[in-house]
Amino acid sequence: MQWYQGPEGDQRIWYEPDEIERIAEDELRRASLMPSLAEPVTDLERFIEGHLKAELDQYAELPDDVLGLTQFQAGRRPVVSINSKLTESAEADVTNLGAVGRWRATMAHEATHILLHRYLFDPEMAQLAGAQVGSNAPGERAGLMRCLHRDVVPVSTQDASQARRRRDWREIQANRGMAALLMPDRPFKRLAFQQMTNLGLTTVSAGTAAADTLMAAMAEIFNVSKQAAMIRLETLQVCSPSSGEK
Repeated sequence: MQWYQGPEGDQRIWYEPDEIERIAEDELRRASLMPSLAEPVTDLERFIEGHLKAELDQYAELPDDVLGLTQFQAGRRPVVSINSKLTESAEADVTNLGAVGRWRATMAHEATHILLHRYLFDPEMAQLAGAQVGSNAPGERAGLMRCLHRDVVPVSTQDASQARRRRDWREIQANRGMAALLMPDRPFKRLAFQQMTNLGLTTVSAGTAAADTLMAAMAEIFNVSKQAAMIRLETLQVCSPSSGEK
């Protein structure tokens, strides 16, 4: 964790990608909610409300383009709001991994904002981290972090490495943490290799029929979207780069 000044004079926090993974996994262990081979689905509601001690409103009336938001106030519990339409869409069809995956990804994304970015708004937390709370980017309301449709998208290591230079640096970090909360490295890899063995595969290349089959299996196991599962397979190097064959 390293504090630095952004190009607009705002205070920012730099985390290495591996550091974000470690923070997410450490918090899951502290909460006794680390996914296992037998129970691979992260209980996000318990994690947010029970471990992070945040208020969670899953039926918030938010603009259509806002999936969720997290509000910070010094000395008070963070408040996580999830768009009611997103929650209702997930509840309407629990077999729809696209809808359920977006809903779970949004909750994990907001949870990561609490893990990584509360220091930006809470003077006591910032002091513990060796910094003073400063200003946010111009035009942003202090203590309020909105996550738009375009923000909640899993990112690759290459995307994360650009976080210093991009305005949406916090969203890139939150997406990295989102993936780690939903699909922690060790159980994800073990279950992926188990699935590969069941399918009679020793290697899998992205963009192939085998990769599509593995992606679908992992999405169902971890209750995430297929897109999130595929990016995680590539980020953790379970799937090798595309060979150009299908």
